[in-house]
Amino acid sequence: MKRFFALMLALVIAASACLTVSAQKLGDVTGDNKVNSIDALAVLQYSVGLNKNIDKKTADVSGDGKVNSTDALIILQISVGLYDTSKYKANFALKATVGSKNYDYDDVIPVKAGDTVYVTLSLSNNFYTGPTSAQLYYNSSIFSSAPSAKFNTSGRLYEVCGRQTCTFVDWAKVAQQNKELCWPDYSEAKLKEFKKTHKFLRVTMTPNAMMASEVPKSINEDLVTIEFKVSSTARKGTTGQITVPYESRRTRDYLNGHLMCSVYENADITSKVSPYVEGLSYNCTKATLNFKVV
Repeated sequence: MKRFFALMLALVIAASACLTVSAQKLGDVTGDNKVNSIDALAVLQYSVGLNKNIDKKTADVSGDGKVNSTDALIILQISVGLYDTSKYKANFALKATVGSKNYDYDDVIPVKAGDTVYVTLSLSNNFYTGPTSAQLYYNSSIFSSAPSAKFNTSGRLYEVCGRQTCTFVDWAKVAQQNKELCWPDYSEAKLKEFKKTHKFLRVTMTPNAMMASEVPKSINEDLVTIEFKVSSTARKGTTGQITVPYESRRTRDYLNGHLMCSVYENADITSKVSPYVEGLSYNCTKATLNFKVV
């Protein structure tokens, strides 16, 4: 045990120059509006009886009702950006079916010219969910179009939205002025190059305000399955993706994004809500599918 504490103290000292973060002030036991190695050291000292002057509520970052070396380690992780302090979290994922085979984000999916690929967009989150939408981008060198989509009619979000408020829009159906608003927030040079090789579509599910009491919380379900057509002229060896570009952390300064999950504090959707609320994070590490024409 002594050896463990010695190691922890060494880690604290080594991390003393680390950057601080202020998101929600989780772990700021010293009250200086920073979260850094000083806070970790204070918690570690408290855990061995060497420091009694800390806020136990703030120090218990693990939420287990105790203040110990586990909390000190988490605070160190917060200080170097390795711990997610977001209050609201949304996770998007893509999976695909080609013929009778199923694939996900870590596969290189083989397709042939003329194939039909069915791609399913899933969402899991931990908050009351209001309007939800995502924009998917796909390589025109492989896919000619995304002609249709089928929503998960047994899903909780769909049941709130209703058929009339669920929309699927492919690139060919979008007005030119709207196309200009739907591209990633890249530099002009990168944007110009991106437009040469990619098309996009948008999936939107908007709950009916008259059904406020039925807005779901903590959903974990498939939202929609989209049909993609592999071009009949796609050349062997060509690679490409279907992906959901995203900002890793949504802020009020970023209004034209590719994902939107409105956050409600309770099931009454007239309460405080914002798709740009601070502390809302998106995880799209599983929202990219890689393809190769064989």
